[in-house]
Amino acid sequence: MAESINEPSTETVLNIAKTERIKILHVDDDQAFLKAAKQCLELQGPFHVDTACSVEEALNKLKAEEYDAVVSDYWMPSNDGLEFLKQLRKKSNTPFIILTGKGREEIAIKALNLGADRYLNKIGDPEILYFELAHAIRQAVDRKAAQIELLKREAKLNAILESSPEAITITDLNGNIVECNQATVNMHCGQSKEDFAGKNAFELIARRDHEKAIQNLK
Repeated sequence: MAESINEPSTETVLNIAKTERIKILHVDDDQAFLKAAKQCLELQGPFHVDTACSVEEALNKLKAEEYDAVVSDYWMPSNDGLEFLKQLRKKSNTPFIILTGKGREEIAIKALNLGADRYLNKIGDPEILYFELAHAIRQAVDRKAAQIELLKREAKLNAILESSPEAITITDLNGNIVECNQATVNMHCGQSKEDFAGKNAFELIARRDHEKAIQNLK
């Protein structure tokens, strides 16, 4: 009889940003603003801020160093923040926050559609601004950490499934198969795992064992 495992709900991942230093690359053509922002952010929490005055300089630093998050102005000479984001997203999913004083609503929408994590306006009360920026960075870094953790757990689960000689199916709460291992395919003379996707696990269980399977599913 194929073993049936209910698909687990997503567990809460620990807030990594609160316990480890967060390395940030801040890109802006205003050097005075970069200096002030670095000082204010590093007072807000466990942040280490590196700076770049252009997209070109930022891309070179990204080749040499790994950063937990990127904060970028929108309007800069030669390349703007959206072009920077496009280039970065071709090879990295590093959290990216647009921080600008010249943006408009349509720019914010474009930034989010291109994969920016947040869009903030740097005009206003500095105390509120840096509090919001620090919070946005923590959220984005935590979200990426959670995604990485989920991928690791999925890879671990897949390794367990495929290494087991026993036929194993993973079902949703209605008993519909969402994943199975190769042993299941072999036992039931299937051609591939896709043959079983969406089927109800009870189709693979002898009728005399249905009552026991229902109790297990509960």
